Amino acid sequence: MYCVKCGVQLDDNTKKCPLCQTDLSSFSYNENQQSNYSDLIPEERLGNLTIASIVTVLALIAITTILVVCLNVYGDFAWSGYAVFGILLFYIIFIFPLWFFNPNYLIFIPINHLSTALFLLYVCLKTNGIWFISFAMPICIISCLIFTTFTALFKYIKKARYFIVGALFIAFALFFVLIELFEHITFNTKMFVWSLYPGNCFLFVGLFFILAGMIPALKKYLNRKFFI
Repeated sequence: MYCVKCGVQLDDNTKKCPLCQTDLSSFSYNENQQSNYSDLIPEERLGNLTIASIVTVLALIAITTILVVCLNVYGDFAWSGYAVFGILLFYIIFIFPLWFFNPNYLIFIPINHLSTALFLLYVCLKTNGIWFISFAMPICIISCLIFTTFTALFKYIKKARYFIVGALFIAFALFFVLIELFEHITFNTKMFVWSLYPGNCFLFVGLFFILAGMIPALKKYLNRKFFI
Protein backbone atom coordinates (compact mmCIF):
# COMPACT_ATOMS: atom_id res chain seq x y z
CA MET A 1 0.00 0.00 0.00
CA TYR A 2 0.96 3.67 -0.27
CA CYS A 3 0.63 6.60 2.09
CA VAL A 4 -2.32 8.78 1.07
CA LYS A 5 -0.35 11.95 1.88
CA CYS A 6 3.28 11.49 0.83
CA GLY A 7 2.90 8.43 -1.44
CA VAL A 8 5.65 6.35 0.16
CA GLN A 9 5.25 2.58 -0.13
CA LEU A 10 4.21 0.83 3.09
CA ASP A 11 3.24 -2.60 4.35
CA ASP A 12 -0.45 -3.43 4.04
CA ASN A 13 -0.95 -3.54 7.82
CA THR A 14 0.76 -0.20 8.55
CA LYS A 15 -1.41 2.09 10.72
CA LYS A 16 0.78 5.20 10.68
CA CYS A 17 3.18 6.45 8.05
CA PRO A 18 6.69 6.56 9.55
CA LEU A 19 7.71 9.33 7.15
CA CYS A 20 4.94 11.95 7.44
CA GLN A 21 3.16 10.53 10.52
CA THR A 22 -0.20 10.38 8.72
CA ASP A 23 -2.79 8.23 10.52
CA LEU A 24 -3.79 5.48 8.07
CA SER A 25 -6.16 3.59 10.34
CA SER A 26 -9.20 5.39 8.89
CA PHE A 27 -8.24 4.49 5.33
CA SER A 28 -9.08 1.04 4.06
CA TYR A 29 -6.68 -0.42 1.51
CA ASN A 30 -8.03 -2.31 -1.46
CA GLU A 31 -7.25 -2.93 -5.11
CA ASN A 32 -9.11 0.21 -6.20
CA GLN A 33 -6.83 2.37 -4.05
CA GLN A 34 -3.78 0.78 -5.63
CA SER A 35 -5.07 1.38 -9.14
CA ASN A 36 -5.93 4.99 -8.30
CA TYR A 37 -2.36 5.58 -7.12
CA SER A 38 -1.06 4.02 -10.29
CA ASP A 39 -3.19 6.42 -12.31
CA LEU A 40 -0.95 9.25 -11.11
CA ILE A 41 2.00 7.91 -13.09
CA PRO A 42 0.82 9.20 -16.52
CA GLU A 43 0.55 12.73 -15.08
CA GLU A 44 4.12 12.51 -13.78
CA ARG A 45 5.19 11.17 -17.15
CA LEU A 46 3.46 14.10 -18.89
CA GLY A 47 5.21 16.55 -16.56
CA ASN A 48 8.62 15.06 -17.37
CA LEU A 49 7.94 15.25 -21.10
CA THR A 50 6.82 18.87 -20.76
CA ILE A 51 9.99 19.81 -18.88
CA ALA A 52 12.16 17.92 -21.37
CA SER A 53 10.44 19.60 -24.33
CA ILE A 54 10.80 23.11 -22.90
CA VAL A 55 14.46 22.64 -21.97
CA THR A 56 15.18 21.11 -25.39
CA VAL A 57 13.78 24.18 -27.16
CA LEU A 58 15.69 26.53 -24.84
CA ALA A 59 18.90 24.54 -25.36
CA LEU A 60 18.54 24.71 -29.15
CA ILE A 61 17.91 28.45 -28.97
CA ALA A 62 20.95 28.94 -26.72
CA ILE A 63 23.23 26.86 -28.93
CA THR A 64 22.06 28.63 -32.10
CA THR A 65 22.51 32.06 -30.49
CA ILE A 66 26.02 31.23 -29.26
CA LEU A 67 27.12 29.97 -32.67
CA VAL A 68 25.68 32.99 -34.50
CA VAL A 69 27.28 35.46 -32.07
CA CYS A 70 30.71 33.83 -32.37
CA LEU A 71 30.54 33.74 -36.16
CA ASN A 72 29.44 37.35 -36.41
CA VAL A 73 31.87 38.73 -33.81
CA TYR A 74 34.96 36.56 -34.27
CA GLY A 75 34.47 35.11 -37.74
CA ASP A 76 34.80 31.57 -36.37
CA PHE A 77 33.43 29.42 -33.56
CA ALA A 78 36.04 30.74 -31.06
CA TRP A 79 34.89 29.87 -27.52
CA SER A 80 31.49 28.57 -28.62
CA GLY A 81 32.63 24.96 -28.39
CA TYR A 82 32.98 25.17 -24.61
CA ALA A 83 29.49 26.61 -24.20
CA VAL A 84 27.82 24.31 -26.74
CA PHE A 85 29.37 21.11 -25.40
CA GLY A 86 28.68 22.29 -21.85
CA ILE A 87 25.00 22.70 -22.70
CA LEU A 88 24.94 19.29 -24.37
CA LEU A 89 26.59 17.71 -21.33
CA PHE A 90 23.99 19.27 -19.02
CA TYR A 91 21.24 18.05 -21.34
CA ILE A 92 22.53 14.48 -21.46
CA ILE A 93 22.93 14.21 -17.69
CA PHE A 94 19.77 15.95 -16.45
CA ILE A 95 17.24 16.16 -19.30
CA PHE A 96 17.78 13.15 -21.55
CA PRO A 97 16.54 10.62 -18.92
CA LEU A 98 13.23 12.54 -18.68
CA TRP A 99 12.27 11.30 -22.14
CA PHE A 100 12.11 7.74 -20.81
CA PHE A 101 9.24 6.37 -18.72
CA ASN A 102 11.47 4.29 -16.45
CA PRO A 103 15.12 5.16 -17.19
CA ASN A 104 17.63 2.44 -16.41
CA TYR A 105 20.43 4.25 -14.59
CA LEU A 106 22.74 1.29 -15.05
CA ILE A 107 22.82 2.47 -18.65
CA PHE A 108 22.64 6.22 -18.08
CA ILE A 109 25.49 6.33 -15.55
CA PRO A 110 28.09 5.07 -18.08
CA ILE A 111 26.59 7.38 -20.73
CA ASN A 112 26.92 10.37 -18.38
CA HIS A 113 30.52 9.54 -17.51
CA LEU A 114 31.42 8.97 -21.16
CA SER A 115 29.88 12.34 -22.06
CA THR A 116 31.81 14.01 -19.24
CA ALA A 117 35.05 12.37 -20.37
CA LEU A 118 34.51 13.51 -23.96
CA PHE A 119 33.83 17.08 -22.80
CA LEU A 120 37.01 17.09 -20.72
CA LEU A 121 38.95 15.64 -23.67
CA TYR A 122 37.68 18.48 -25.84
CA VAL A 123 38.76 21.06 -23.24
CA CYS A 124 42.15 19.38 -22.90
CA LEU A 125 42.74 19.38 -26.66
CA LYS A 126 41.57 22.98 -27.11
CA THR A 127 43.90 24.20 -24.34
CA ASN A 128 46.82 22.01 -25.47
CA GLY A 129 46.75 20.30 -22.08
CA ILE A 130 48.33 16.99 -21.13
CA TRP A 131 46.10 16.15 -18.18
CA PHE A 132 43.37 14.07 -19.76
CA ILE A 133 45.06 10.65 -19.96
CA SER A 134 46.72 10.73 -16.54
CA PHE A 135 44.09 12.71 -14.60
CA ALA A 136 40.61 13.16 -16.09
CA MET A 137 40.21 9.78 -17.79
CA PRO A 138 41.09 7.53 -14.81
CA ILE A 139 38.90 9.64 -12.50
CA CYS A 140 35.94 9.29 -14.89
CA ILE A 141 36.50 5.53 -15.20
CA ILE A 142 36.74 4.96 -11.43
CA SER A 143 33.74 7.20 -10.73
CA CYS A 144 31.72 5.30 -13.35
CA LEU A 145 32.64 1.97 -11.79
CA ILE A 146 31.70 3.14 -8.29
CA PHE A 147 28.32 4.60 -9.25
CA THR A 148 27.41 1.72 -11.57
CA THR A 149 28.38 -0.95 -9.05
CA PHE A 150 26.51 0.54 -6.12
CA THR A 151 23.46 1.40 -8.22
CA ALA A 152 23.29 -2.26 -9.23
CA LEU A 153 23.70 -3.35 -5.61
CA PHE A 154 20.89 -1.03 -4.50
CA LYS A 155 18.66 -2.30 -7.27
CA TYR A 156 19.13 -6.02 -6.79
CA ILE A 157 20.04 -6.41 -3.10
CA LYS A 158 17.32 -5.28 -0.69
CA LYS A 159 18.39 -6.65 2.70
CA ALA A 160 21.87 -5.19 3.10
CA ARG A 161 21.29 -1.50 2.44
CA TYR A 162 23.28 -0.32 5.45
CA PHE A 163 26.33 -2.34 4.42
CA ILE A 164 26.00 -1.12 0.83
CA VAL A 165 25.77 2.53 1.91
CA GLY A 166 28.71 2.04 4.26
CA ALA A 167 30.80 0.47 1.51
CA LEU A 168 29.82 3.33 -0.83
CA PHE A 169 31.10 5.96 1.62
CA ILE A 170 34.32 4.01 2.16
CA ALA A 171 34.77 3.70 -1.61
CA PHE A 172 34.45 7.47 -1.94
CA ALA A 173 36.96 7.94 0.87
CA LEU A 174 39.48 5.95 -1.16
CA PHE A 175 38.38 7.78 -4.31
CA PHE A 176 39.46 11.14 -2.86
CA VAL A 177 42.92 9.73 -2.20
CA LEU A 178 43.10 8.40 -5.77
CA ILE A 179 42.11 11.82 -7.14
CA GLU A 180 44.99 13.41 -5.26
CA LEU A 181 47.30 10.63 -6.45
CA PHE A 182 46.42 11.31 -10.11
CA GLU A 183 46.82 15.02 -9.40
CA HIS A 184 50.28 14.31 -7.98
CA ILE A 185 51.25 12.22 -11.03
CA THR A 186 49.93 14.76 -13.54
CA PHE A 187 50.77 18.11 -11.98
CA ASN A 188 53.58 17.09 -9.60
CA THR A 189 51.72 18.35 -6.53
CA LYS A 190 52.24 17.12 -2.98
CA MET A 191 50.37 14.10 -1.70
CA PHE A 192 47.91 14.09 1.21
CA VAL A 193 47.37 17.83 1.18
CA TRP A 194 43.56 17.73 1.07
CA SER A 195 42.30 14.20 0.33
CA LEU A 196 42.58 12.92 3.91
CA TYR A 197 40.09 15.49 5.21
CA PRO A 198 37.05 14.45 3.14
CA GLY A 199 38.40 10.90 3.03
CA ASN A 200 38.36 10.53 6.81
CA CYS A 201 34.86 12.04 7.02
CA PHE A 202 33.50 9.61 4.45
CA LEU A 203 35.36 6.75 6.09
CA PHE A 204 33.82 7.39 9.51
CA VAL A 205 30.33 7.77 8.01
CA GLY A 206 30.80 4.52 6.11
CA LEU A 207 31.92 2.69 9.24
CA PHE A 208 28.90 4.09 11.09
CA PHE A 209 26.49 2.65 8.50
CA ILE A 210 28.24 -0.71 8.60
CA LEU A 211 28.04 -0.66 12.40
CA ALA A 212 24.34 0.23 12.19
CA GLY A 213 23.78 -2.75 9.93
CA MET A 214 25.39 -5.01 12.54
CA ILE A 215 23.48 -3.66 15.57
CA PRO A 216 19.73 -4.42 15.32
CA ALA A 217 18.70 -1.80 17.91
CA LEU A 218 20.56 1.00 16.12
CA LYS A 219 19.26 -0.15 12.76
CA LYS A 220 15.69 -0.21 14.06
CA TYR A 221 16.06 3.29 15.51
CA LEU A 222 17.42 4.69 12.23
CA ASN A 223 14.65 2.98 10.26
CA ARG A 224 12.03 4.51 12.51
CA LYS A 225 13.67 7.94 12.72
CA PHE A 226 14.71 8.50 9.12
CA PHE A 227 12.66 5.84 7.30
CA ILE A 228 15.77 4.30 5.78
